[in-house]
Amino acid sequence: MPIPEKLIVAFVVVLITYLQATTSFFILGPALGGWTSLLAQKILLPLNVTLISIYVNYYLACKTDPGHVPDNWEPPSVILNSEPFLHLGISGPRYCHKCECFKPPRSHHCKQCGVCVLKMDHHCPWIGNCVGFGNYSYFIRFIFSVIICCTYGCYLLLWRLQRIFDARKNSWYSPQPTTIEFILVMLNITILCLVILLVGVLAVYHTYCLFTGQTTIEGSERRKTKRLIRRRKIDFFDYPFDLGFYRNICSVLGDNPILWPWPAPSPGNGVQFAVKQNTDPLMAYYWPPKVQADIMPETEWESQRLVRRDSEGYLVKEITLEDRIEMLQQENCFEQEEVMESEIQYCDSDSEGSDMTDYELE
Repeated sequence: MPIPEKLIVAFVVVLITYLQATTSFFILGPALGGWTSLLAQKILLPLNVTLISIYVNYYLACKTDPGHVPDNWEPPSVILNSEPFLHLGISGPRYCHKCECFKPPRSHHCKQCGVCVLKMDHHCPWIGNCVGFGNYSYFIRFIFSVIICCTYGCYLLLWRLQRIFDARKNSWYSPQPTTIEFILVMLNITILCLVILLVGVLAVYHTYCLFTGQTTIEGSERRKTKRLIRRRKIDFFDYPFDLGFYRNICSVLGDNPILWPWPAPSPGNGVQFAVKQNTDPLMAYYWPPKVQADIMPETEWESQRLVRRDSEGYLVKEITLEDRIEMLQQENCFEQEEVMESEIQYCDSDSEGSDMTDYELE
């Protein structure tokens, strides 16, 4: 039985609050002369600022609508009335049969939410929401705030742990640290290291996605497209949304680098996206490309038992047991033909060798 997402979100909030309260008020505050002292305020200022960023961006990531397809949205008429790229083996406008609507570029259907999400990245149970166009910037700021805050807090706790060891070696040190404080320091360091490790992997991957202008789903689509190109299933099709390192970041966090840490939505409307230079703007509506077999009219596939559609709305052939047996028989026949051809070549080479020997003897 899956854990309800509301309980996961509540656990995250409780964990953040626990680390904040114990680290700032019980451990570091008294060690720095009281948490209201000037020294404590100066040292704890970066920690408190990043904690505020964590709370704000986490709340916005959880509560902000990731973006849904506008009512009666349709792609441009040139795409609906013609298929200018079908000769390249590229699919036409994408249609979601579950939501009964056209899907804008970079949007996908979320099974958990039951709707099509604009520029969908993934469904995250840790925020109880989809990560899409509307809240992706908050999600990015949240994970980076977590890394900065936990790293700095772990550094301060390691400093305090060293002072505790020094105090226990010197009995004249006053006041002596308590056992409860020592246990809390060790527990918080362990939790922070785990958070840094787990969230750090997520932060590294999303940094790569941010720099390359792709989402998690589009990363999978790009790998699949490269395989299709290598296997010559489709012609070369370049990913159209990679605008370059700087412009990719601006498309998510805004045009002003000074305001990147400030919680703000991504620019744009989530339906139209810029494409790289020397790329036809219509290519945005044809990503990801599909092999020609996946985009044939339904009438041509009825005789081939196409009985279901994938998440993108394209027909997928249902392979039956008879189909598998036939495929195996064809493979066996092909192998037998190869063996026969090799034997014939071997016999021909023997006959040629014998003819040459007879000629030389004469």
